[in-house]
Amino acid sequence: MKLSVGIIGCGPSGLVTLKELLDEGHQGTVFEKTSHVGGIFRTAYQQGFMVSSNLITMFSDFVGREGDHILENPRMLSFIEYSQYLDDYADHFKLRPHIHFETYVQSVWQDTPTGKWNMRIFKNEGKEQDILQFDRIAVCSGTHQKREMPNFIGQEQFRGEIKHLQDIKEFQDFTGKRVCIVGSGESASDMALASAKYGKQSFISIRKDHGAIVPRYMDGRPSDLETSRALHSNPHAFGVYQSCFLLYYSLFLALIARLFGYDKRPPAEVEVDRQILLMNLAQVRTSNYRNSFGTKNSGLAEAMVKYSCRRKPDIRELKSPATIVFADGTQEDDIDEIVCCTGFENRFPFLETDDNKNDEIIQQVAKDARISHDLYKHCVHVLTGDNLFFVGFVRPSFGAIPPLAEMQARWFAQLCSGNIKLPSRETMIEHSKIYVKYIENQLTSYRTNRIVNLTDHLVYSDDMARLISCRPNFLKMFFCEPKLWIRCQMGPIMMAHYRLCGPHAKPAEARRIIHKIKWVHGLPEILQFIMIFIHFLFYYFGGIKRCKPNAWYPVTEWLS
Repeated sequence: MKLSVGIIGCGPSGLVTLKELLDEGHQGTVFEKTSHVGGIFRTAYQQGFMVSSNLITMFSDFVGREGDHILENPRMLSFIEYSQYLDDYADHFKLRPHIHFETYVQSVWQDTPTGKWNMRIFKNEGKEQDILQFDRIAVCSGTHQKREMPNFIGQEQFRGEIKHLQDIKEFQDFTGKRVCIVGSGESASDMALASAKYGKQSFISIRKDHGAIVPRYMDGRPSDLETSRALHSNPHAFGVYQSCFLLYYSLFLALIARLFGYDKRPPAEVEVDRQILLMNLAQVRTSNYRNSFGTKNSGLAEAMVKYSCRRKPDIRELKSPATIVFADGTQEDDIDEIVCCTGFENRFPFLETDDNKNDEIIQQVAKDARISHDLYKHCVHVLTGDNLFFVGFVRPSFGAIPPLAEMQARWFAQLCSGNIKLPSRETMIEHSKIYVKYIENQLTSYRTNRIVNLTDHLVYSDDMARLISCRPNFLKMFFCEPKLWIRCQMGPIMMAHYRLCGPHAKPAEARRIIHKIKWVHGLPEILQFIMIFIHFLFYYFGGIKRCKPNAWYPVTEWLS
């Protein structure tokens, strides 16, 4: 049966949801409050660059205007370039006729007698109002809607400006200022570098550990080309040892390069890499690339080495007129700005309006959905099932959100067509609890309680692919297409893997992309590749559960 689906938001999640619904023959309509495609990538500071390469970020069946050239020469796109990619995606799949721009979704509520969903929209700056009806609703409004701002002791007497990351549009605005950046993620790293480079003096306040720092580029290539299945399938229990090996191996190579004069880079660039290694090693047991979010950006280290940015602990209090007192008792005076790179809260104001104030179910869903990982697969609340579906509320510790949103959209489209059914409420609740335990064990409860969208890119992708029946049979591939198998195991994790089979598979194009891409094959990659099979033998024949490879089994089997 053909369904009509209302889609809220026209960022990457909304676009790919529309495309997948149209592929299944449904009618999708996107409502976007701005005048353009792209969501946050069109409103963020436009001097910014992505922290995942085009290979990792792109959708499974659309390379973009640069074609094979960018597959063979991958890079980090700027926000402007990625916005263009989304524009091209909308044009390529003829999505624009289904998008209503400059349309604000004020309220969404369910019509009890019919079970359909009503949507109150405003156009022309609120001058025109309409109520539309749909069979289902896809919430693709993004994770950057409501700012999460800290409350500092004494901030009412502070005379400097306290801003959120979203307030920063041009790096040159820092010129001549003494600035304190709060946070340690990728955006905070950008802000630390920009404020140190353009400002008078920069400080960065980090409450505890920073994310595992990985520069955007290593040896002239995007760092995430090394995010292979082999690397991320190795058991999480050995993450500290794996991290130590990779860090010390990098340190060994750097020493060899300097000793024999292979490293021709300027001393400052060498010192930045050294600073990254030292910062990661200092916290390797508590925060490494296997148990933390990634700060896939060397801006923090570069700011400290090149521009004298100074690291500080948590802010204890603010004093008049412009003084910050830090947790270690030190203080800095004459601070012009505090920029809070402290993230966002999931909020859904269109579910919390007068139109559904008496609907206890919708009110409960709106509240519970703020903690994304408590939903079934980050998408489904048990009270509304797939009638109200959340897309894009998932953040991989290493990887990118848009490809995970694509997997969610493909699943939603299959649910709409009836090709897949949701399990019972009891099963969804049980599986969600197992999933939360899994990510807390893998990424620590401290981080997952703060970053409620956090997940593992490969594990989540493969888990979704099992639902859609588009995860390749790698055992069969090993015997029938060994070259393709090697590239899938040791090349970067890409959504093209999931177009080799399953609904709307494009095997010829997927094979072409996988064979065409640039990938890394050095000693660490080979050792990781070998280690995963050694771990598997200990698990399968020795019964040692901690050797169970990640992603080889569904998350629901984690406790077994």
